[in-house]
Amino acid sequence: MVNINGKEWTKLVASDIQNVISEQDFDESFYFEFKDDRVSNKKITEEVSAFANTFGGYIFLGISDDKQIEGCTAWNEQRIHTTIHDSITPTPSFDVKKFTIGPNVIYVIRINEGAEPPYITSSGKIYERLSSGSFTIKDSSKLSQIYNKKEQLLAKMENKISIPRIHENTNNIYGYIDTGFCLVPSDAQVAFDTFNRADLKAIAQKMANLLPSFSLSNIGNSIFFTPGGLSTQKGHLPAHTNNFLEIMADGSARMRILLINNDQDDSSVNMMFPVTILRLYKDIYTKIMGDLFPHKIAYAKKYESLTVRQQFKPVLFYDESVIELHPDWKEDNRKMLEALRSHRKVFGTKTVVTDDRIPKTGLYTIDKRQLELWGVEYTANSFIDELFFSRFNEMGIVHFEEENLN
Repeated sequence: MVNINGKEWTKLVASDIQNVISEQDFDESFYFEFKDDRVSNKKITEEVSAFANTFGGYIFLGISDDKQIEGCTAWNEQRIHTTIHDSITPTPSFDVKKFTIGPNVIYVIRINEGAEPPYITSSGKIYERLSSGSFTIKDSSKLSQIYNKKEQLLAKMENKISIPRIHENTNNIYGYIDTGFCLVPSDAQVAFDTFNRADLKAIAQKMANLLPSFSLSNIGNSIFFTPGGLSTQKGHLPAHTNNFLEIMADGSARMRILLINNDQDDSSVNMMFPVTILRLYKDIYTKIMGDLFPHKIAYAKKYESLTVRQQFKPVLFYDESVIELHPDWKEDNRKMLEALRSHRKVFGTKTVVTDDRIPKTGLYTIDKRQLELWGVEYTANSFIDELFFSRFNEMGIVHFEEENLN
């Protein structure tokens, strides 16, 4: 989407609004709409629906049609948020900025191109942006185009972040967790610039102290990281048969975590390893793309999947090598193992027998609105936490009552 006065949304100041309004050729257009303080809730709702159903845009609230800065007294941020949230389904991704220009307060509403069109007003109508106005969609073929656009976009995203299955037989791989997200930045160029600024040398130097067999590589328009440490009798692994994170130039990512046990007499898989690997992926991704979050992101589409190659029993505890490095974790480890034994007495042994996926089909949306619905503060950390969270990492967790273990 276009920027106001050539600046990023997060860096706009009042002078930028004054400058762009004073330009002779700046007027209402496909991306910009002026509304004075007397505008009705219904009209704001129609404009927001139209922008969300097309390619996004801005509403300058407190500006007359002839570009006079009149200011707002009837409208405030709370009314804007309440109007949009209560009058459009689903709620589109938007943000509001307040600017003081002289004695006047104005608001600029930024509406992103929607991830889940069509956006329907409370009157049951769907609007689209045409030239410098917003109009009701009455043609059934236009509605079909919106639905088709949505399905095509989602299919394209899913194809982009999916990882081919492992077909080769490997006795020590019991399955793998795949997760990926397609990131939609507010400004694609900002995402590319962030990607290209990544200090891979600094990341590699840090990894060298933690993982002597790691690999960090530029391949095409992606950065690949793998912790290493896996091998076969031939000394190499088939494609995709490894733990790896791929970060794409637009901030999208896909990753795989293998579920491994080299003891052929035991079908248990310690989920502490996948948990640790996913945290490592998150740390590397944050170092490369973290500057985008949260305000330079429109939304993300995500999935998680579990592929089971052999039935296994997920467990969760620190192995001896970890306890040697962190002896103060020994008591926590005892509690985890005791909880596992107590759980098995009641429920039997946890056994994973089949594949699963979240969501079962398609992708789900992560954006500011979704985080707020989950009761999570909209910050860079919370957004990235959700991108790198996997419910399948919790398979080995056994909840316990403290008093039963003392």
